[in-house]
Amino acid sequence: MLGLLALALAACTAAPPNAPHWVWVSQAGSRSVAVVDPSEGRVVKRITVGMLPHRLLLAPDGRTVYAVLVGSQAVAEIDVPGLALRRTFLTAPVPERRDDGSVIAAHQEQNASGHTTCFDCHGGGPAKPAIVGTRPFGVALSADGARLVVSQIRAGSLAVLERSSGALERTVPLPPAGEAHEAVDVARLGDSFYVTLRPTQPATTPSVLRRLEAQTLQARSEEPTGSDPAMLLPDPERGRMLVSNFETNTLTAFGATGGRSTYTVSPGPLGMLLLPQGRLLSLGYYSNSVSLVGLDSGKVESLDLELGGERYVNPTHAALAPDRRHVYIVSSGTKGHLLVFDLAEKRVTRAIPIDGLSFDVVVVPKP
Repeated sequence: MLGLLALALAACTAAPPNAPHWVWVSQAGSRSVAVVDPSEGRVVKRITVGMLPHRLLLAPDGRTVYAVLVGSQAVAEIDVPGLALRRTFLTAPVPERRDDGSVIAAHQEQNASGHTTCFDCHGGGPAKPAIVGTRPFGVALSADGARLVVSQIRAGSLAVLERSSGALERTVPLPPAGEAHEAVDVARLGDSFYVTLRPTQPATTPSVLRRLEAQTLQARSEEPTGSDPAMLLPDPERGRMLVSNFETNTLTAFGATGGRSTYTVSPGPLGMLLLPQGRLLSLGYYSNSVSLVGLDSGKVESLDLELGGERYVNPTHAALAPDRRHVYIVSSGTKGHLLVFDLAEKRVTRAIPIDGLSFDVVVVPKP
């Protein structure tokens, strides 16, 4: 009887099966999104999307991935079953004039306003420079799933895109907070969106976390945060929004109704990932390490990213495998790798080659 009871308890606490899945990685250096099959340990498809793909978002139905194109003023919509680019959306209108008021003749001659990404003309074509536009960066989904909300660093604004049509529904300017005017990341928690604003980089001065009403995107409140708030991560269980302060060694957690907590982690915290058992993974870009953070206890354990004597550098973002024991980590050095990290053993167990200068990662169920 005791043996049967032990088996039953083991079955209840066992990790869920590692369901068939891909790992998608944005590869900023090669204008592509890589589709990695972890069971094969290799890239099975590279999908060209545009200049500097960064943040990725998996749609709720699992059939679409969105890639924010920092250098092409657009968002790429990728079809999961077909492993192909479906279409692109501009995050801002193509300008007719320069800042000095002069007409941009090439935009008129090439009917630039008729394109849905600046990559059409600037992606290796005659138009220069290759990287242009408002620098869209962060992306979040509206509560009803009908819209994408995209932060734009250079424009200091939010672009609201209708998913069904791909149309730019509206642009929401974000008034500066002192020197902080660049809109870095955006995320939704409950009935609010949050956006981080920073000064022009490089800078080590404080930045701002602003809370916005979800429907109108009008400001509700704002709080100072650390230097270069690179990522926002909602923590629904605790009703908090987490901020990684990239030019420091801290993460800050802001309560929706006030209060804050600070965690000291490895220097250069960029990506963050919620883990089982009340933990968080912080990726230390400058320190080539990760930190396991107890969100309630405050305990922090930092670990180097090594395997077989090789040190892996510049971790950016991470995604949790379906078995909830393993994490996929992007090592974004000039020789890029997708690392498989075992949470139980607290070590890297595999390194899959990908392109250098990669950035974000999402786990996508196989159709």
